[in-house]
Amino acid sequence: MNKIGYFVVGAMMMVSGLVFGAEPAPAAAPQGSAVSTAKKILVVYYSRTGNTKKVAEEAARILGADVEALIDKKDRSGVGGYVGAGKDATQKKLADIEPVKTDASKYDLVVIGTPVWGWNMTPAVRTYIANNKAVLKQIAVFTTAGGTKPDKIVAAIEELAGKKALAFEGFFQGEIKDKNSAKYEDKLHAFLAKLR
Repeated sequence: MNKIGYFVVGAMMMVSGLVFGAEPAPAAAPQGSAVSTAKKILVVYYSRTGNTKKVAEEAARILGADVEALIDKKDRSGVGGYVGAGKDATQKKLADIEPVKTDASKYDLVVIGTPVWGWNMTPAVRTYIANNKAVLKQIAVFTTAGGTKPDKIVAAIEELAGKKALAFEGFFQGEIKDKNSAKYEDKLHAFLAKLR
């Protein structure tokens, strides 16, 4: 058979494969896009200034996870809100939060994001964990802060949830707000890699 014959036979085999159900190999996902995981993941967070929201939304996008923002009914805006927030967190108070839209029991992993207030988790996050600890199968934690490391807050979350975190990470305000922060991106991807 000559070269044209091989070409025709090869083309016919490709066409017949497409027509009769052979699927082409899936293309690799572009870097930074959602990655399919076997686990069903929920990212739950509270954010006063937007830092925790940014990390939570990026994490959810990369993981292909659902996301739930916790809404504290108490006004936490301004200087007074900031001072009151730190006081409430230090006193380990619960918050009156809006009803959540997702059922934590339907997820294999819940990633919990909280700002650090007065070296503690926020009252909204404390309330969420207290209300859902019986149905949380597995947790991971991230914190956002001006400079506080996550260890103490993660230990308190683990104690309240009654389980160890699969992984945790702390993100600092300067890293989050720096639009060109390779350190932030590297930390985020390293943290998320532990959750797959």
